[in-house]
Amino acid sequence: MKTNIKSSDPVASGAPAGAKRKAAMEKALPIVHGQQQAANNAIPAGLEPYEEQSAAYLLRQVAERLANSLTQSLRPFKQSTSVYRVLIALTRRNPATMRELIELTLIEPSTLSRTVARMAQHGLITCSPVEGDARALLVTVTDTGLAQLDAILPAATAQYEWAVHNVPQEELEAMRLTLQKMLRNLKISPIK
Repeated sequence: MKTNIKSSDPVASGAPAGAKRKAAMEKALPIVHGQQQAANNAIPAGLEPYEEQSAAYLLRQVAERLANSLTQSLRPFKQSTSVYRVLIALTRRNPATMRELIELTLIEPSTLSRTVARMAQHGLITCSPVEGDARALLVTVTDTGLAQLDAILPAATAQYEWAVHNVPQEELEAMRLTLQKMLRNLKISPIK
């Protein structure tokens, strides 16, 4: 994917990899399928607007479209969304136990176990027993894993950036705060 990055951007500059990763995670370029799109509110030809009012439905639509886009953006790197989610989680908490990774990634335990085993085989992470708990596993991202994340991050975040390119910052912040409240509610919900 060809991108045009300003030289003042830490991702393009000689900044340390951690700064590059953080900058890319915070703000990726609004690029879709390798081409920068015009920033406007136009609906593509052939797509009729459907004014759905249910917030839950809209949230699901956005989540599914972002997930599908993420899957597509990871194909050139021959990585799965599970690997990407584990790498992202390990940038937030490194090392992490498997239990912590389940909470951070929302990946089913059996799928996470297989993903972690494959990642360890490819040198993206290391696994070691947790001191005092023979059953628990501590997962640590390697330099190879961080390099893989640095390579895929711009492509993986581009669709999200396109999705929000014309949304004012204050609305994004209000949405973030609302989603945090919703997530907290769901974590303690008596309805399972």
